[in-house]
Amino acid sequence: MPRIERRAIPSTARGDRLAGSWRRLIGQNFRVASDVVWWPRAPGASRGRVAVVSVSYNTRELTGFLLWSLRRIVHWPGLEIVIVDNGSRDGSAELLAEAGQAGVCALLANDVNRQHGPGLNQAISWLASRPGPLPAWIWILDSDIVAARPDVLSAALAAADSESAALVGEPQWDPWHQIERFGLYSLLLDPAQVWRHGIGPFTDGGDPSFDLLSSAARSGLRLAAFPFTAEGHVIHRGRGSLAAVFAAGDRSHPLYDWAVGHHDPHFGEVPGADQLYKALLREFRKETATLTGTSLAAACGYPPDMLSADV
Repeated sequence: MPRIERRAIPSTARGDRLAGSWRRLIGQNFRVASDVVWWPRAPGASRGRVAVVSVSYNTRELTGFLLWSLRRIVHWPGLEIVIVDNGSRDGSAELLAEAGQAGVCALLANDVNRQHGPGLNQAISWLASRPGPLPAWIWILDSDIVAARPDVLSAALAAADSESAALVGEPQWDPWHQIERFGLYSLLLDPAQVWRHGIGPFTDGGDPSFDLLSSAARSGLRLAAFPFTAEGHVIHRGRGSLAAVFAAGDRSHPLYDWAVGHHDPHFGEVPGADQLYKALLREFRKETATLTGTSLAAACGYPPDMLSADV
């Protein structure tokens, strides 16, 4: 199992606020500070670079399933994956740290649950502040999403190009605000346009994307609708984190009372999505057997020799 050590990380050219005393899991896995760092104005993003960002909280198998689907099903060379673990106590961080050593993902591991919106801010700020090439697109995914079609990214980005869009998402009815808006479960954003003061960041609470989407619309950014779930590009189990909160009896969680009556999966109410999800889950469990970071990495196509020895 990866050990955790303390070390000082020197300040980077972008985002000095993320520098300082961090705790780091050996490999491509980091414990980081969380101040928002806006996207750098200097050019440097390759149009073909995409980074997936997801937040995990006690969703060990669901997050592993998401990673497996991204690595095994999606056709996109060089796809980067950043997972923020919000202080899980079910072994999620350990699983992701071990898989991260093989290159499956980068892990940003928190000691406590900072909630969904701040976790997304943390991951995007890390991407903005680190040295090296920048992604042109960030694909935000819930931890209970499964990619189901190889062409999901190529099709979604084609929609973005055709509309010159800064955001690509699936419209859904919001009964609380009585408007149609994009769901956060699968949302593509161009950080050069979106991740800046006056539009971002995501907020705390149960609806972290409403303010960002509203600000983007007011700023005149173009949005492109894309049928992520409706046409089977991804499957959204739904309520995965709420199910984990309810199953654990986590009364300290701010959404526990909501989770009591809202933890069953809904699969986006897409016909047949539940059956395809179950079939993919059977294949995932067959390939990973007893789920460990090593078995997950192997199932994702990363050979055992890519994993570090006992570090």
